[in-house]
Amino acid sequence: MTIIKNFFSFFLFPAILFASSEENTSETIVHHLLNSDKWQPLPYIPAIPLPAIHTGDFTIAVTTHSLMMIIASIFLCVLLIPAFQKRVMAPVGIAAALEPMALFVRNELVYPAMGKKLGEKWWPFFTTVFLFLLTCNLMGLIPLFNTSTGNINVTAGMSLMILFLMFGVGIKELGPVNFIKNMMPKGAVFPINLIILFIELLGFFIKSFALCLRLFANMIAGHIVIISLLILIFILHPMAVAISIPLALFINFLEILVAIIQALVFTLLSCIFIGMAGHHH
Repeated sequence: MTIIKNFFSFFLFPAILFASSEENTSETIVHHLLNSDKWQPLPYIPAIPLPAIHTGDFTIAVTTHSLMMIIASIFLCVLLIPAFQKRVMAPVGIAAALEPMALFVRNELVYPAMGKKLGEKWWPFFTTVFLFLLTCNLMGLIPLFNTSTGNINVTAGMSLMILFLMFGVGIKELGPVNFIKNMMPKGAVFPINLIILFIELLGFFIKSFALCLRLFANMIAGHIVIISLLILIFILHPMAVAISIPLALFINFLEILVAIIQALVFTLLSCIFIGMAGHHH
C-alpha cells in the first residue's frame, strides 16, 4: 500500500495540482502537451526561461522539448561512454545490463530486416536510435520532464532522417541507376514503368510520414488519457477518486509498455524501410 501511495505522489500528484477547477481543464491538458520557451519542472515553481541561440540572422530557440532531447542525449552519453569505453570479454556493471539490449536490437531487429551484411554497418546507428527514443518516451512519464516525442516536429525530424537514409543507402548500395531500375518491373513498357516509379517514390514519403504520425499519436494519446482521468476528480465529484486514480494508474503502467513498444516499432520499421531500399527486389 505504501508503494502505491509513493507512486501516486511522485508520478500523478503534479498533474492533479494543475487541475484546481473546472475552468482551467483545457489549460491543464494543453500545458502538459504543448512546447514552450519556459520549463516548469513542478507546479507552483516559477518557470525557468530557456535561452535563445543567435547565429547571425538566425535565432535558434531552446524549447522544453528540445531541452528534453538534450537531457536524453547527455544522459545516454554519461551512461554509455564509460560503460563501453574499455573493451573486455565479459562486460560488468552497466555494460552487462545494456549489452543484452544492444544484442536484441542487432539480432531481432536489424539483422532480420536488413540482412547481416548491411545490418552490420547500421547496427550501432539503430541501437542509438532505439535507446534515444526509449529514453525520450520514458522521460515523459516523470513529472520533472516533458515528452519530446509527443511533439510532431520531433517525430517529423526523426522520420525525415530515415527518409534521407532510405535514399542515401539505396543509392550507395545499388548505385543511382540501379536504384531507379530497382523500383521498376522488368519487361514492362515505359509508361507503366514511369507510373510505378512515381508510386514507389511516393511510397518513400508515405513510409516516412507513417513513422512520424505513429510515434507522435501513440505518445501523446496516453498522456491525454491520464490527465483527463485525473481532472475528472475535480469536474465530477471527490468520489470520482475511486474510479479515476485506479484507471490513471493502469494507463500510466500501460504507457511504460507503449513507450518501449513504440521505440521498438520505430526502429524495426526504419530497418525494414532502409533495408528494402538497399536490396534488389
